[in-house]
Amino acid sequence: MLPARIRYWLFDTLSVQTMRYVSAVPTRQAQGLTRKVYEMIREDFFKNGSLTSRSKVPELMAAIWTGGREAMLVADKVDRTTKDAVTAVLSQINDCPYCEDMLISLVHAGGDHEAANDILAKKGVDTSNETLRRRLEWVRAVSGQYDGETPDTPFTAEQLPEVIGTLMAMSDINRFSHVVMEDSPVIAPFGLQSAKAWALRMFGSELEVTRRLPLVPGRALGLLPPADLPGDMQWAKSNPRVADAVSRWTAAVEREGAKVIAPRVRALVTDSLRNWQLENMPLDGRWIDQAAGELNGEDRAIARLAIVLAKASYRVTDKMVADVLGENRDEERFIRILAWCSFTAARRFAGIVSQRIRDNASRTLTAIAA
Repeated sequence: MLPARIRYWLFDTLSVQTMRYVSAVPTRQAQGLTRKVYEMIREDFFKNGSLTSRSKVPELMAAIWTGGREAMLVADKVDRTTKDAVTAVLSQINDCPYCEDMLISLVHAGGDHEAANDILAKKGVDTSNETLRRRLEWVRAVSGQYDGETPDTPFTAEQLPEVIGTLMAMSDINRFSHVVMEDSPVIAPFGLQSAKAWALRMFGSELEVTRRLPLVPGRALGLLPPADLPGDMQWAKSNPRVADAVSRWTAAVEREGAKVIAPRVRALVTDSLRNWQLENMPLDGRWIDQAAGELNGEDRAIARLAIVLAKASYRVTDKMVADVLGENRDEERFIRILAWCSFTAARRFAGIVSQRIRDNASRTLTAIAA
């Protein structure tokens, strides 16, 4: 294992190699909340572009860190390796190669090399860990188009706030990173997947240090002011810590988004997502223009980006980004817009997952009663 100073420098350097449209605040220049979040990330995890890409708006970096840390990283009701594996699969579904590779490396760090290699190969996980296999099959089913049949939920009611919070956080990170991270810094030399698998395992061995000490639950909550739990996030209520984290996260994103996105745009995007059920969108682009309604100019550009990022992120184009980024390339404004867009999609996704879990439980009760 590399010395701590070299390891930190390596992670920090590699993580920003493929960053585009925005730039991270250099560690030595970080002050105030940015510095505080950087230090907590370094102590509890490792610096990476999916987090530091928001650093020029420190409240938004603190928000994604607070939500992600408390749901994904704290091994409270669900172990870390399960959450890393589940989010690696979700990152594949959401077409975020940067996130996928980082998470596969974290599965290696947790010691489940078989599952990590299977996820990389994009095949069913045949691990001897039956519980993990069922959980990965479940996340593939619950994160895709709904045919009315979802496997029984392989988590207890006590675990679900942490699980749904994890999926929401990674859904947000996937979409934001899909735009600002051009690709994974880990490539397959000469196209050899076996070489990439080896590289991810080696990277994972360096990440083992992130598992040595248990994380203190709730440590990130003080980064942001308290807030009420939104009505559409009642799935978190039974876990006060997760509920507190997502409440603060939500409030921060809404505050920052309101500074640069008109109310009519936010309302239109929210309405467009309200009836969306993760269905595949038509190949032609008419649905994009229809969803943007009668908005014009900058408002229309923001709405188009938000709706496409939510429903078909692989169809986000350089022009869509350029239309929002503008000629002056105001990074702070762009981060606020993009963070609101990615969060709003993730929020809707979490609601869909929660509803599918309830529907499945209701069907099970009906079958038992019959």
